[in-house]
Amino acid sequence: MESEEGQRRVRARRTRCAARAAIGCIALCMCAVAGARGPAFSGMYANANDAAEAADNPAALTRIKDPEWMGEVMAFTSPSTDVVSGTIGSVSATTSVDNTNNLAIPGLYYARPLNDRLGFGASLTVPSGVGSDPGSATVGRYLLEKWSLAYASLAPAVGYRVNEKFSIGVAPQINYSFYDYKTAVFNGPGLADGTMELSGGAFGFGYRIGFLYEFSPQTRLALTYRSATTSKFDGTPDLSGLTPQREAILQAAGVRNANVNMETRFPQMVGAGVYHEFANGASASFDGQWIDFEQFGMTELSLNNTSLTTNNGRYQGIWAGTAGFNWPINERWTAQFGAVYVSSGVSDQNRTFGLRLDRIWGFGAGATYRWGRDKTIAANLDYYNLGPAPVTASIPGIGSLYAEYSSNYAIGIQLSFRWQNLRDGR
Repeated sequence: MESEEGQRRVRARRTRCAARAAIGCIALCMCAVAGARGPAFSGMYANANDAAEAADNPAALTRIKDPEWMGEVMAFTSPSTDVVSGTIGSVSATTSVDNTNNLAIPGLYYARPLNDRLGFGASLTVPSGVGSDPGSATVGRYLLEKWSLAYASLAPAVGYRVNEKFSIGVAPQINYSFYDYKTAVFNGPGLADGTMELSGGAFGFGYRIGFLYEFSPQTRLALTYRSATTSKFDGTPDLSGLTPQREAILQAAGVRNANVNMETRFPQMVGAGVYHEFANGASASFDGQWIDFEQFGMTELSLNNTSLTTNNGRYQGIWAGTAGFNWPINERWTAQFGAVYVSSGVSDQNRTFGLRLDRIWGFGAGATYRWGRDKTIAANLDYYNLGPAPVTASIPGIGSLYAEYSSNYAIGIQLSFRWQNLRDGR
């Protein structure tokens, strides 16, 4: 006979989870903040040289002298080898699972001066994308087979120059969230698994404010704040491949058509940066971020026996730092270098299969090429070490699971094209 808690779960028709997306760095493992920049996400806030960087700090729009467009694509491939040890009943086994995730993130930006003090801009981006795809080769498929959470964002922005040194900016954000979650359903020993999948989309609204202080034309300091954005989903899981016996049990228990409420929260963030250009035209930048990840609650949904259960993780704030350096080779070519470090959004004991975050470090190099007077092409190549991300979990009614990556990294490529409508003969 089931416990009182188990019966309460069976009767429950509404299961709430909170999935709150995080810092901008690696898609697949964490969010990618909008806006083209240097290698390893360097030069985010104070570089303030083009429309894409102004998307991260709207105060930078006051430095735009001519109307301009910029388009970019960031592509990531993330191969990994996961060593998984699982126990079902009295049977234990260890499996090595190789997997590769690929993702491309586009961005489009526009900026123009309105007068000597006002600048306007707009961006259409994918500022966040997280997910995991461990596959169906291990017992972990009963916790998670595949999930993804992504945001598309439209953000008009305006910057105002208070005086020759200080500028402020604001950008309202309209986010649309896409959610998809898939797990296997245990039909019984020796029987093929069923599948539970839940997907949907919802709007959310927020804002970003920015500040820029120019000590001189060569040195500036930036500070930005992004508000939290909440989106709510409501739907019924799509169940397929169930045996007639399991169908009858779930129907009688009221779980077969259970309604699931989900809430995703794109968390608040504070960022700061400093930029300096040297006499020979070289430049250096340093940026830092804090993401309010403590309230993140990515829930794992599992359908075991006759209950629809959730498992909430406990997360912690994320700190990130980047450093960038640009070196002019000649009047057309500039070399770029960058490095990044990101702390983990979860401790080892609180890590879940739904979001296996670990610390991240990376570096990269690239180049920009000025094509004629008004066009610039940039390309960067980055490497990111995503960490071993060890995780332990129990699967109610089935067994236990432990996993750790023996290899886990990502390669990123960023391509961008900038077109300026130069005026006054510039």
